[in-house]
Amino acid sequence: MESIDSVEELVTVLARSQAHEFVGISERLNLKASDFEGFATWSEQHYTRNCISKDDHYELILLCWEGHQKTPIHCHNGEECWVLNLKGELKEIRFEEKSPDSGELVATSNEILQDGGISYMNDNMGFHLLENMQGERAMTLHLYMDPIDSCRIFDEEKQEFIRKKLSYDSVADLKVQA
Repeated sequence: MESIDSVEELVTVLARSQAHEFVGISERLNLKASDFEGFATWSEQHYTRNCISKDDHYELILLCWEGHQKTPIHCHNGEECWVLNLKGELKEIRFEEKSPDSGELVATSNEILQDGGISYMNDNMGFHLLENMQGERAMTLHLYMDPIDSCRIFDEEKQEFIRKKLSYDSVADLKVQA
């Protein structure tokens, strides 16, 4: 199995692949944080979502994290997601609702994602959050099987799930190589 050694090669492979091939693609990745510096944006207020490439059957997003930033607890709106940790140390906590639509969550796992580690998530596995554990910047690459325009997030103040429309901090729209 040949490795995928550049962002451009990854986008080309994704555009020519079927969804059932995404697991194999994630296992072939040989990418470094430095490969993504041209796509990175940073914010002191929140992690950033930087769209590298997207079509009807996938979405490739670079998340850039300042120290100790985290996502809200969220779902994936029915889509599958693979996360490659490019730089840093992230904690992933998974949750399930105690009963359907109760808003009462129970943590089911707590894992550390090291450099080069890959995580997988879908809604059948519950909800999750990711958090940069260090005071330094981190980068993660997210591959979604089909784009996600909105998802349910847990509003900690209201102690309930709300629907949130998702947006990008930057869009590169990298095209497929000929």
